[in-house]
Amino acid sequence: MIANHDNFAYPRHFIVMSTHDEATLLRAILNESDMHAPLRACALLSPPDAGCFMGVGWWRALTAHMPVPAFLDCGMSAGRAAEGLRAGLAGVIIDHACTQHMALGILAQVTGGWCLRGRPDAHVITGDDPAGGIRNYLRHTPHSRFPHKP
Repeated sequence: MIANHDNFAYPRHFIVMSTHDEATLLRAILNESDMHAPLRACALLSPPDAGCFMGVGWWRALTAHMPVPAFLDCGMSAGRAAEGLRAGLAGVIIDHACTQHMALGILAQVTGGWCLRGRPDAHVITGDDPAGGIRNYLRHTPHSRFPHKP
C-alpha cells in the first residue's frame, strides 16, 4: 500500500540504521523488557538513498533478525523499490517526486508491504552514549512531522 503519511497509523519512532554494530546495539535494546511498550511503535530506516547504492540484499542481511519493521530508502529508484518489495521487505521509501509511485503502491498491496512517499523524521544513532540516546528517544513520543505531497 502506498502511503502519503496522512492515511494510516505510522510508527511513532523511526531509527536510522546502517551498520552491523548499530544492528547489534539495536537488537540488544529492543530485547530489553522495559522497552516492549515503545517498540510497538518503532521502525527502522536505511540511510537516504541506500537502496540505490547499497542494495536490497545488504538491507535484508542487516535487518534479518530485527523484531521491528525496516524500511529501505530507494530515493527516485522505482526499480530498486520494486525489487525490495518483491524480495519481501516490510517497506520501501521513495522520493515524493517519483512518477511510478502508483505502480509501486499496487505492488506493495500485492506483496503485503508498504511504500512510503517521502522520508519521515528519524533518530540518527550518534554521540558518546548511542544506547542511552536510543533508549531516551524510544521512551518519548516525538511530535512526528512527515513529508506530504505538494
